[in-house]
Amino acid sequence: MNFAWDRTLQLKTLTESQILNCCLTPAGQLVLNNAHPLDRQPTLYEKAHLRAAFYWLKHYQPNHQASQLEQVRGYLEAAHHLEQLKAWDLIRQILFVRPNIEGNSQVLHQQLGIWGLYREQIALCQPLLGKVNPQLDCLCLNDLGYAYTHLCQFPTAVDYYQHLLQLATENHNTEAQAKALGGLGLCYGNWGQYQTAWNYCQQQLQVLDRIDESCCRVQSEDAVSLESLGWEQDSYGEGSSTAVERGQTLAIMGYLAIHLRRYRKAVHYCQQAIEIACTINDRQTQWYALARLAVANAQLGKRQKALDALHQQYQQRHQNRNCRQVSVLLVNLGLVYCFQRNFQAAVTCEQELLEINQQSGDINYQCYALLTLAFIHIWQDEVQLAIEKTHQCLSLARQFNYQHHESQSLSQFSYFYSAQGEISKALHYGEQALAIAQNVSNHLYKGIALTVLGLAYLEAGKFIKSLRFIVASFIVLPPWRGGDSQLLLAIILKRLFKYYGDRFSRF
Repeated sequence: MNFAWDRTLQLKTLTESQILNCCLTPAGQLVLNNAHPLDRQPTLYEKAHLRAAFYWLKHYQPNHQASQLEQVRGYLEAAHHLEQLKAWDLIRQILFVRPNIEGNSQVLHQQLGIWGLYREQIALCQPLLGKVNPQLDCLCLNDLGYAYTHLCQFPTAVDYYQHLLQLATENHNTEAQAKALGGLGLCYGNWGQYQTAWNYCQQQLQVLDRIDESCCRVQSEDAVSLESLGWEQDSYGEGSSTAVERGQTLAIMGYLAIHLRRYRKAVHYCQQAIEIACTINDRQTQWYALARLAVANAQLGKRQKALDALHQQYQQRHQNRNCRQVSVLLVNLGLVYCFQRNFQAAVTCEQELLEINQQSGDINYQCYALLTLAFIHIWQDEVQLAIEKTHQCLSLARQFNYQHHESQSLSQFSYFYSAQGEISKALHYGEQALAIAQNVSNHLYKGIALTVLGLAYLEAGKFIKSLRFIVASFIVLPPWRGGDSQLLLAIILKRLFKYYGDRFSRF
């Protein structure tokens, strides 16, 4: 039986009387009679769980206004009861059921991730590891890596993706290798380790090239069909799975190129991703790529063009039930508003971003919102508010090991303390920020850390040392290359005017 395409839920085909007289095989499969000497009758405890799973699958009916979780609760509760029976084949069937939801085209294990129900995705997939076959293990490992990535538990996510990569390599499963490498790229990108993420994405593209080259030999003994993997060829509409993977990876590389300050490359990758996504009707990748293309254009000075594109997406945000896609839009729109010095509009975006992700529990986007709000408060000389937001971000960044957010938080503290004349604290925080930025090889946060150290030495009256750090920050973040580096220059100039203005006023 091909498990990826078998949509029949066995329990839903049985009657209540059959449920009471079924047997279990040693592998945990359900049979209606003793077809084999080793088949056994379930215990009373097991029959209770079996009946509970049966009722959840056959009789649970959510109302039309039910939440996303309530719409699939029957399947999830049934899987929980079946886990107590160790009925792995029956749980496997639930993974691939298509919930009867208007506009839904994904099987359950995928739909949970799309909706952001990551803990439910973990609870469904984790018990199946090592219970059915290596192909199902590959699928579950991929889902677990994805879920833990979006729960910001990056070391755990990396472990699952590395396990997937090892298993795929041992079984010569190139499609699963591509999934693992792409997952590692996504995970390290969200973690802020952009160069590492870039390297994994490039490796994934090479694997996808090999898959495309061998597509005419899919019937050979080395080929692994998409069906046997459990990843559906039609998951995103028409088009091959390699096209879906390639489009997603190019969109991620556009994101990484922005953070690596390769803006023209970012434009190139995003345009490629959009072209592929339009061809195969992959709206999710198209959404991400369009947003990242807008940011790359904004960094290159084409801000009105970027703003128009983001505004168009912003008007459609209430039609989009994917929290992460809306969050990406709000991050990018807020950033472009900051480039234009339209801080009031930026605050509106960041407050909405913070509210959405406090509800969803996504720490990464909470940190983005808090840091941007803190920056705006810095610009508007609202020191206490800036300190409060930065404290919140630093606490979250340290708790969840977000080193890039931690670096920027420490830089902002250095800026506050140098402005107040507390030079030793300013230098302490600035040096910590620089060490972390160098550890994660991030030019943006390294440039910010060098800047705040330069400003701290300026306040200390060490002008030569201050100049060295500020010049070093210009080398890392040239002001003529990117809107964020221009904002940083504006902050430097603002502090310099204040510093010398205060001294001239004394005469």
